[in-house]
Amino acid sequence: MATPLPIDERLEIAGHLVVRTRIFYDVWWFYEGSDTRPEIIDTMNDYPEFFRFDSHAHFVAFVVHLAGLFEGRDDTVSIPALVSELASSNVVSGDIVEAESLLNEARPLIPKIIILRSNLFAHRSASLTYAKAFEKADITANQLGHLSELALRIVNRLRLARGLVEKFFHTLSRSHVEAMLNALAKTPAI
Repeated sequence: MATPLPIDERLEIAGHLVVRTRIFYDVWWFYEGSDTRPEIIDTMNDYPEFFRFDSHAHFVAFVVHLAGLFEGRDDTVSIPALVSELASSNVVSGDIVEAESLLNEARPLIPKIIILRSNLFAHRSASLTYAKAFEKADITANQLGHLSELALRIVNRLRLARGLVEKFFHTLSRSHVEAMLNALAKTPAI
C-alpha cells in the first residue's frame, strides 16, 4: 500500500468531500422534494431534458460521494478509516469518542447507501431493476440527508481532535439553482 497523505490533509479532503456531498443532496432535493417541486415543476418542464438529467446527475454524485466517504477501505479517504486511525492513536480526546459514537449511529445506513452506489451507479446491476435496487436499499431521502449530516459531524469531531477548524454546510448552490429557476420562470422558453 502506498504511504497515505498526512492525517490532517486527509481530514481536510474529507471535510471538502462532505460539504460537496451535501451540495449535491441539496440541489437534488430542491428539484425532487415535495416542498419545492410543485413550485418549480412548470419551469422545469419548459426545459425537461436539462432538468431530468441535472437532477439525476446531482443524485448520482451525492450517492457516489457519500458511499465513498463511508466505504470500509483503508486506502481511501474514508470516515471509518479516519475514525479508526485516530481512535488507535495516542491522542485521548472526547471528540474521538464522540466521532466513534456518531459513526455507530451511521452504521445502519451505510450498507443502504452502498447498495445504491454499487447496484445503480458505480456498477449497474444486471439482476436488479432501478426500482428493486431502491427497494433493496430501503432508505428514504430524509435518511440520506441525515447520513450526510452525520458525516459532517463525525469529520468535524475528528478535525477538532486534531486542532483543525470545523467545516460547515452552506446553501449557496441551492440558492443559485432557485434563483436560476425564478429567472427562467420569468423568461419565455426557447
